[in-house]
Amino acid sequence: MNLSFLQDFSTLGVLLLGAVVCAALEVLQDAGGARERHLSRWAALAFLLLAFLVSIGFWRSSLGPAPPDVEHGSFLIDRFALFFYAAGPAAAAAIVLCGADLEAELELHQPMYHALLLVATAGVVLTASAADLGSLLVGLALVALPMAMAQGLRKIDAAGLRRTARSVTVTGSLLAAFAAGEAILAGLGHATQLTRLQALPPSALLAVAALLLVVGSAGQLGVFPLTRWRAGQGEATPLAPALAGLALLSLAVAAALLRLLPGALGSQPGGWTLTVSAIAAATLLIAPVLAWRQRRLLPAVAYLLVAQAALVLVGLVGPGRPGTAAVLYLILGLVPMVTAALAILGAMRLAESGDGLSAIRGLAARSPLQGGLLALLLAALGGLPPLASFFARLLVVETSLQAGLGWLAAVAVLAAIVSAAVALRWLLAILDLHAEGPQLDRPGRATLLGLALSAAALAGFTVALGPLMGIAARAALAPLAGP
Repeated sequence: MNLSFLQDFSTLGVLLLGAVVCAALEVLQDAGGARERHLSRWAALAFLLLAFLVSIGFWRSSLGPAPPDVEHGSFLIDRFALFFYAAGPAAAAAIVLCGADLEAELELHQPMYHALLLVATAGVVLTASAADLGSLLVGLALVALPMAMAQGLRKIDAAGLRRTARSVTVTGSLLAAFAAGEAILAGLGHATQLTRLQALPPSALLAVAALLLVVGSAGQLGVFPLTRWRAGQGEATPLAPALAGLALLSLAVAAALLRLLPGALGSQPGGWTLTVSAIAAATLLIAPVLAWRQRRLLPAVAYLLVAQAALVLVGLVGPGRPGTAAVLYLILGLVPMVTAALAILGAMRLAESGDGLSAIRGLAARSPLQGGLLALLLAALGGLPPLASFFARLLVVETSLQAGLGWLAAVAVLAAIVSAAVALRWLLAILDLHAEGPQLDRPGRATLLGLALSAAALAGFTVALGPLMGIAARAALAPLAGP
């Protein structure tokens, strides 16, 4: 694939240019700012659509019989990277649509929120195409820090600013832990280029490095021991930045860990395999149990999303391309869950109807649209068949069995049972036809479009299981070392 430097990085350039335009609208807006805020949303969508179309052009020209790898120093554009070139802008566009109504929470700062969202999307692209440890850290930081800072755009009181400062501090600390893990890995392999990191023999230092890498990256998603921190963010912060960060970080974290662990270190079980398995198992056991204990829908959904994100770690231990393909399919299904939750829970927050069991009971009868979509979301979070999340769980269980980790597969099955029980409890409340309560207002046109796309993805990814798994398998990263 003989493409020029500008062509190879046109997706990244489009996203950064869009961020500049949205930031300019933030600066130029008048006292009311309604016109600029409206323009920034459509400008962000336009740039995201353009970035997506450019990435699709890459896919069409590069999926031939020969590997389409293009190296630019610290960056590598291959099929694995191109998967995220398309998935990142598509996920961000769904976030903009589904969070359109909730942007009112950010007062006059919607253009800056869109700018930060575009920068974070560019970070996903950078992370997926990273070829060395330094660029991997930069890409992950470009996703995590803008999304943490976006939570401070809602300046209501001093407590809100303190929560934002805490979020930025935790995010920065996790990035520092990730950098420390990379430093140990570079010392063990005597290299920073991923292609030069050979399959290292199991050692205590390798286990420490893996622990720092997984906690520093996947900790942003709320895996153990940070489960309560991530799940509690949505209660006290603007919902749009919190869930947008979870969606984009899921993509970036999956890309980073796939590049580092099964990618650079090979698929042979080593010191990192046990570390990743232990963190995944702890999260899979704790998050659904915490979700069961909740009496409010928002934290229950947050914990179920954390449990779903932990399945990425389970897929990492799978050998070679099958494990990578399972992770890619899993995150394809995770993104519409997050965007659907953003739109539906956002409608409840705007209506100030509450999200306890009493407020949720009978929602399907009072507001059939929102109630039906919420039921679909909960069924997906619970991994109920025949939705795509059910097959994603089967795939990651299969990869753990192939890796010889039957105990991890058993933990994943147990977590699936608890998650399904949580989902069924809330589903029974939603479908109670005899309860009375207030109706929810119909979402705006942009949010309604985002909800329709998210619902179609939640229901349609099962029908498209074969084609999507084909795409994931072709984009899957083979081990750079090992069989």
